[in-house]
Amino acid sequence: MVNILLKNLSGCGTLHSRTNLPSGVSAVNKGRMILLCLGFLLPLSTCSGRAESATHAGGMTAAYADKLFDNRTVHQIDIQLAETDWAGLLADPISKTKYAADIVIDGETISNVSFSAKGFSSLYFVAYGKQESRRYSFKVNFGKRVKGQTYYGLDKLSLSSLFCDNTWMKDMVSYQMFRDAGVPAPLASYVWLTVNGKDQGLYMAVENLNKGFLNREYHGEGVIYSVDRKIDTSYINQEAMDWIRKNGFPPATNIHGADLRYSGEELSNYSDILDNVETKSNAPDPQRIVSALRALSWEENINQYFDMEEIIRFFAVHNYLLNYDSYTGSQLSNLKLHEKDGRLSLLPWDYNLAFGTFPSVIGFENMKDPTALINLGIDTPLIHAEEENRPLWKLIRTYSEYLDAYHHALDTLLRDHLLSGEYEAEIDRVRDMLLPWIEKDPTAFCTAEEFLKACETMKAFFACRTESIRRQLAGELSTVSEEQEKQAMVDASGLDLLSMGALEVGSRP
Repeated sequence: MVNILLKNLSGCGTLHSRTNLPSGVSAVNKGRMILLCLGFLLPLSTCSGRAESATHAGGMTAAYADKLFDNRTVHQIDIQLAETDWAGLLADPISKTKYAADIVIDGETISNVSFSAKGFSSLYFVAYGKQESRRYSFKVNFGKRVKGQTYYGLDKLSLSSLFCDNTWMKDMVSYQMFRDAGVPAPLASYVWLTVNGKDQGLYMAVENLNKGFLNREYHGEGVIYSVDRKIDTSYINQEAMDWIRKNGFPPATNIHGADLRYSGEELSNYSDILDNVETKSNAPDPQRIVSALRALSWEENINQYFDMEEIIRFFAVHNYLLNYDSYTGSQLSNLKLHEKDGRLSLLPWDYNLAFGTFPSVIGFENMKDPTALINLGIDTPLIHAEEENRPLWKLIRTYSEYLDAYHHALDTLLRDHLLSGEYEAEIDRVRDMLLPWIEKDPTAFCTAEEFLKACETMKAFFACRTESIRRQLAGELSTVSEEQEKQAMVDASGLDLLSMGALEVGSRP
């Protein structure tokens, strides 16, 4: 890793002398913002730890965390269903038909669960792909067919095929970073998946953000929403997918709340959120979402409607990871909201295209010479999106108290975790654990040699991105991309980001 020492920064010492907070934030709340900054040290230093023991300050230990989500080993899962049903799923995964199945987890059988294909890119690009592998991601719903049935409190489980992830750990590492920053995130572990005893390969088990997660992180309180732009998939066929491969994804259209912009009082204007309730056992109040987005638009009573401490920590990690299949990119996908008593916070989801591996949004020119991308200004993280259309980020960028707190969160993340080489060591540990399994995986999207190269690239990413942000926080490199001087940038010209696995659509220059 690059040998670097973080300079002592002044942090939030000048917060009390500034007054440009959103209207409606009182002097008491200004004082609270000062405590916010000082308080970042505690969650960042105490929330680290491996996934199997991770709980949020407001949550409780879940039995399934110690069982399935012990990520120090590769677990065994066998899906048992009628052979005709399995053949039907493989013949038509797009329909996402839910089949009755039994699931055997590390030798323990849970009967009569729902089993189906899942995903969007990982589903359509494989189903309409030219590769021989028909490796799909799956979802297991433990209580769909037997009311109230769970796996030690876990109600839904995703089995990720690790599409576009030659490292096999983008999601795993990303979620750990969020937890280290004090942001609730899904648990994940590795499983060797079989169906009716036949090998399917090495998958990642991911905790869905449903009732089990809500219980574990929030004592079951509040409502979780997916923020997902509605996409008409009825037109998607082989011809459409071939067009996307050639031309890339079209710009996001038909947006109904996915950008978190206020657009009047009509509930239908926010269907991207309100139609995607993940925790239906708790009665959602749609008016709370509208009220919060109205406050965001008017920049009034922000702390009443948004947990800014946690949201700032979210953006510190998210912007480090350069994930543009997200709110900071053009596609407006893969974001979750937690709402409790009308107050919103952000939750991470789906980071398989993080680490700068979504070239159709980021731009292929940044793949050829990723120096500009690796040094992307921490205060200008948006790509193909305007601040006016991303109001939650704009709020942080606009008000110096929030921006100082954001810088402090990054500073603390670097000091407590990133400068020590902690993540590089974890990558090595997981690499050594997974290699024998990948070598025998019958459906893997990459070879063992490509996996090893991807792991080295990920470690280099951490070294380069960490050093760039250190320079930005120390004032050696501008935090605004357009104002950066090339000689002050970290040289990342030899970094092959595509080797980590990427969704390559659209024409290269």
